[in-house]
Amino acid sequence: MRLFAPLCFCLFFVLIALSQQAKPGEQPSIGGAIAQKNLIVFVPPEYPPLAKSAAISGKVRAEIVVDQLGNVTSVQLLSGHPVLAAAGISAIRKWKYKPFEIDGKPTDIRTEVEVSIPADIDKDEQRREDKFQEAFWSNKRAGDDALKNNDLQLAKSKFEAARAAAEERGDSKWLSLCEVITSLGNISFKENDFAGAERLYKEALALHEKHQRPDEAEVAGAQQRLAFLYFQMGRLEDAEPLYRTSVETYEAHIKEIGLPEPEADYGRNLALGYFALSQIALSSQRGALAREECQKALSFAQRWSGSRDRKVIESTCGTMQSTN
Repeated sequence: MRLFAPLCFCLFFVLIALSQQAKPGEQPSIGGAIAQKNLIVFVPPEYPPLAKSAAISGKVRAEIVVDQLGNVTSVQLLSGHPVLAAAGISAIRKWKYKPFEIDGKPTDIRTEVEVSIPADIDKDEQRREDKFQEAFWSNKRAGDDALKNNDLQLAKSKFEAARAAAEERGDSKWLSLCEVITSLGNISFKENDFAGAERLYKEALALHEKHQRPDEAEVAGAQQRLAFLYFQMGRLEDAEPLYRTSVETYEAHIKEIGLPEPEADYGRNLALGYFALSQIALSSQRGALAREECQKALSFAQRWSGSRDRKVIESTCGTMQSTN
């Protein structure tokens, strides 16, 4: 009891001081180490299968709001690998705290929390992982920024550095490797080096197919990138089976997904995939099939595609429907 009482006494005055600093309408903020002492229900995060297969581990940090009953009512991601973030947030939402008090009255508070995924990360492995994450993501972000600014040479050098960091960690970093290989393929595409883009897109697709089931959405995405390249090159006989397989996969996944962001992404890919299939069918004088694919493209475009995509699809498919 003599150990517990000073802690409560200290926490009481910390909360009072912070409540005086909080702006009207805002919850007082307290340090994570102090807040952790009130944590009474800890739910460990699940290790996402994709993260596990790709050997992705690390910490997810978030700012949370705890209400007067000790429930977590708000979780805002501060940092963490994108593949781990959802699992970390999902677990944190289920935590329960002993209510925090100011002047003897329960109060909402704001604090920061951190959780490791998986929970039992080896310290040496974590150091290696931290080194990789720093090298990979700093170069990946710099490459993305350079690509947006159309500085292709700088982007290429940054993506190559990110690729080297992923390859140094071995086969376990296949997913990160896929990302930068695809980005390098995008640069080759922009440079009209279609042979180089084909080689890189095929390399990324092969990695996905090696580590994932053929009906995974990530595999479909890699197939559709390669299909689009073939479409642009006029190699329609190569593009068609890839587009066909990818839309079948996205159709299956969009029916089971419950989250708005991936649902919109799948929907847009379906709109563009079916539109490409309609144009391929039209070029080979399969009018009935072209109209059927156009109708599917329209149905997805009206709900999920961006305005530019939607206008092109509506204009082209609308003309096709009116002339038949």
